[in-house]
Amino acid sequence: MEILTILVHVFALHPVQNVFAVYLLETSCMNDVSDKAKSRNGQRLETIGNALREIRFSEGRNQDEYVDYGTSRRQIQRGEHGLNLTLTSLFILLDCFGYTLHDFFEDIV
Repeated sequence: MEILTILVHVFALHPVQNVFAVYLLETSCMNDVSDKAKSRNGQRLETIGNALREIRFSEGRNQDEYVDYGTSRRQIQRGEHGLNLTLTSLFILLDCFGYTLHDFFEDIV
């Protein structure tokens, strides 16, 4: 709200700078939405990572046991820690675990 108060004063005192004030307001709103999206995405990736870890733990396996499935230990670590996992990496990990996309997301929803 602080930026909004500032913009109201800019509109009232400096009509010539209205375009810049509108730009500031739009930028502020976009940044707020972007920050919220990043937070939600981080939470989603963390949920996916926790689910991947739970699957591996439930099978009683360590990360090295999946190398024969075409993945690396590092790829599993990144996925389990909720780091920016690509869809291709997720597909590979799910293949390793014997899960379909439907089964995987049904379990974590």
